Amino acid sequence: MHKLLTGFLLFLFFSPALYAQKNNNALNAKTQKPNIVLIVADYMGYADIQPFGTTEIKTPSLNLLASEGIKYTNFYAPAPVCSPSRGALLTGMYPVKTGLVHNISKRDTGLTSKFPTIALKLKNAGYATALIGKWHLGFTDASSPNANGFETFFGFKDWSIDYYSHRNISNTEGLYYNANPVTVNGYSTDIFTDSATSFINNHQKNPFFLCLFYNAALPPLQRPGNPNDIRNASDWDKSTRQDYVEVVERMDHEIGKVLEELDKDKLTKNTIVIFTYDHQGMDVVNHGKFSNGFATLWEGGIRVPLIIRYPQLKKKNVTDKRLSINMDLTYTLLTAAGVAPGKGLDGINLFSKNIDIGRSLFWEWKYDGKVQSAVRKGKWKYIIDNGTGSLFNLKKDPGEHKNLGYKYPQIKDSLEMELQQWEREMKN
Repeated sequence: MHKLLTGFLLFLFFSPALYAQKNNNALNAKTQKPNIVLIVADYMGYADIQPFGTTEIKTPSLNLLASEGIKYTNFYAPAPVCSPSRGALLTGMYPVKTGLVHNISKRDTGLTSKFPTIALKLKNAGYATALIGKWHLGFTDASSPNANGFETFFGFKDWSIDYYSHRNISNTEGLYYNANPVTVNGYSTDIFTDSATSFINNHQKNPFFLCLFYNAALPPLQRPGNPNDIRNASDWDKSTRQDYVEVVERMDHEIGKVLEELDKDKLTKNTIVIFTYDHQGMDVVNHGKFSNGFATLWEGGIRVPLIIRYPQLKKKNVTDKRLSINMDLTYTLLTAAGVAPGKGLDGINLFSKNIDIGRSLFWEWKYDGKVQSAVRKGKWKYIIDNGTGSLFNLKKDPGEHKNLGYKYPQIKDSLEMELQQWEREMKN
């Protein structure tokens, strides 16, 4: 049965009385385990938030977050589309390891407990866990957020929804509270934020892990304040740059509410707040100095912003240029929470000073008959696009315009061998 969730009922869904928390007796209000708020935006351009270069779009909340934390400028998504990138973030493993190598459809198995998520590990350690917003990692009960460690899920399972009707592109209801379809009035960015702030407010005495995965800035790019703008499927891609600007600015405004809630509840000092994208977008976005975009392994597809604020680190307005990837967040957050990451994870602890600056990152991507693979090590990136290999010095050429393979054949060959070795290891 569908439910109409008023603000009061939505509050009840996230109240401690109805929210099952395990191991509460093992933790007290003075616990030093950090709270975690992981915010992920979707389908955006690298240079479309102020800490990463834009002057056109105003993002004061993200400016504040960066000024009070660390900005990572060599951070990557492990895939150029949603499902594999999100799966890697939650499992801490390369997509090819888990088999989540393309966007999940209703005929796919999706993410299951075969690969335990960070949410499951934190829940078992006494954390309250919730995912609000986009899932896109499966449609079955076995591949639901609830089956993968999130005690509460309020959001949608498809790749996107209408910001006002909350229906998917097939014009079916998109919103769920746990396993139940629900109807909620309001702009999607706002209702997700309201749910997030209610969750924070009602879980002040025990550590929590909150994933706030906005549908901003995915199509259909509907501006806030215009509830009559309900889109048909044929209109989902008909948006302007100004539509995009207003969608992003509203998201930033709502992120500000999350930060204010943490302040109000006196949780800021012991809360890790993270902002990133799952990958870059295309069309109306601004990639900055990077080339190509969505669904490619060029920098315009996989280089994404990362901002982390954690007052316990005592780092403010810092830029970190070390090579990193989203599985590092999984490893870092588990370590910060005092939870053993376990075997098989592909990340490292970003809070450690002893990061291997010589590490290599790898990608493999197949899409619409095209095959791409890539490796990044230091300033060098080697990418194979449909059988053609190219070597780039990203420090001098971040736009990947000048192939230097002919000039540095030994570097090219070395990186190609590393990539081949990684591909062999992933198949075993």
